[in-house]
Amino acid sequence: MVRRAIGVGALVVLLILIVLGIRGCLNARKQRSYENYVSDLTAITTQTNQLSRDFFGRLNDPGNLSPLSFEAQIAADRGTAEGLDTRVHALDTPGDLDSAQNQLNLAYDLRRDALTGISDQMKTALGNPGPERTAAVNSIADYMQYFLASDVLYGLAQGKTDSVLKEQGIDEKAPDSVFMTDPQRWLDPLEVSTALAAVSAGKATSGSHGLALLQTTVKPGNVTLDPNTPATISGGGAPGLDVQVQNQGSADESDVGVSFQLTGGTQTITGSGTISQLAAGSIQSASIPIRPSPERNTQLTLEVTVEPVPGEQLTNNNRLTYSVTFK
Repeated sequence: MVRRAIGVGALVVLLILIVLGIRGCLNARKQRSYENYVSDLTAITTQTNQLSRDFFGRLNDPGNLSPLSFEAQIAADRGTAEGLDTRVHALDTPGDLDSAQNQLNLAYDLRRDALTGISDQMKTALGNPGPERTAAVNSIADYMQYFLASDVLYGLAQGKTDSVLKEQGIDEKAPDSVFMTDPQRWLDPLEVSTALAAVSAGKATSGSHGLALLQTTVKPGNVTLDPNTPATISGGGAPGLDVQVQNQGSADESDVGVSFQLTGGTQTITGSGTISQLAAGSIQSASIPIRPSPERNTQLTLEVTVEPVPGEQLTNNNRLTYSVTFK
C-alpha cells in the first residue's frame, strides 16, 4: 500500500510537471508570436518611412531629374508601395490583434492606392500647360489626402496593438509610421503644381518665367473682386469669371491654365480655362463659366489660381481668394 501510494503520488507530480511544461511552452510560443509580429511590422514600417522620405524629398527637390526620369522614379515608388501592402496583408497576426490588423491593412491599401493614382497622373501633370495638366495636378493633390487618411488609420491600429501588448505583459510597442510629412503644403494643388514646374524646368524656353493673377471679374454684373472686401453678385445671366493674367517674365508662354474653386453652403464648384498665348509683359484674360449655378444668398469662398508654367519658381502671386454672395 505504501509503495502504491508513493507511485500514485509520483504519477500526480509527473502529470503536474507535464501540464506546467505544456502551459509554459504555450505561453512562450504566444509571446514569441507577438514579438515576431512587432518585429515584422517594424521591418515594414522602416521601409515605409524611407519611401515617404524619398517620395516627398524628390518632390521638394527634384535635382537634375528630367521629367521622364522623375516619372520613372514615381513609378518605382508605386511598386514599392504595392510590395509593402502585400507584406502587411501577409503578416502572421495573433488573434487578439485582428481588429488592429484590419485597420493596418486599410492604411496600407490607401498608401498603395495613393501612389498608384499619383503615378498614373504624373505624365500628364508634367506635360504642357492646359486643362488636362490642371486636372492631373488637382487629382494628385486629391490622392495626397489618402496619405493623410492612412496615417489616421495607422495611428488607430498602433494604439490598439500597444494596448493588447500591454495586456499580455509584453514589453514591446508598435513602431511609428507617418507618411504625410507636410499636409498644409502637399494637399494644396498650387504647391504640387509649383513642385512639378521645377521638374519641367528643362522643357522651359529660354528667359525668365513668371505669371501673376491681376484681377478677377464676376458675371453677371461685371463685378471686380477685391480679396479684402466681400462682394455681392446680382442680376440676370449665366454666372462666370474673367481672370486677368500678366506674364511678368521675359519669355512668351502658351496654354496658360487658370482654375477656380467655389466653396460654401452645400456646394463645391470647380472649373478651369486656358489662355492660349501670353506674350512677355502682356495681359490676357481667361473666361470660365461657373457650372452649376452657385447657391443664392450664401456667402461663398472663391479661390482663383493661375497654374505655374515650366521654369516658374515664385508663385506667391498666382492665387487670390475672395468672399462672394450671389443674389
